[in-house]
Amino acid sequence: MGFIAGFFSGLSGIGGGIIVVPIMFAVFGLSMIQSIGTSIRVVSLNSIGGIFSYALNGLGIPELPPYSVGYINLLQLFLLAGNSVPAAQLEVRFAHRLPGEQVKYIFICLMIYIGLKTLGLFDWISPQL
Repeated sequence: MGFIAGFFSGLSGIGGGIIVVPIMFAVFGLSMIQSIGTSIRVVSLNSIGGIFSYALNGLGIPELPPYSVGYINLLQLFLLAGNSVPAAQLEVRFAHRLPGEQVKYIFICLMIYIGLKTLGLFDWISPQL
């Protein structure tokens, strides 16, 4: 499943969770909340590997911004993580208060929006958006 999701997400330029979550829900019978939680955990583990790889590959590169370790800018990392962790906790509380069916419909709407945005429909309708 991971290979298929990685292949199609790489071809389409979107995150693998958009592909993996519906598969876990429809094929493996997990609830939407379990599917989303599992996807987030896998993405988190992959991100740790990516951080180390970018840090090591960028060591010794001149003219990087201040507070950088390789290609990782620590200031941006802490700003993003400092906002993402509390936001994720709020999202989890919100998701657990909604019925599973409603979470599924929100995810479907998100997938339709991402699909239309990927196709460039919003640029075609109004280039200012």
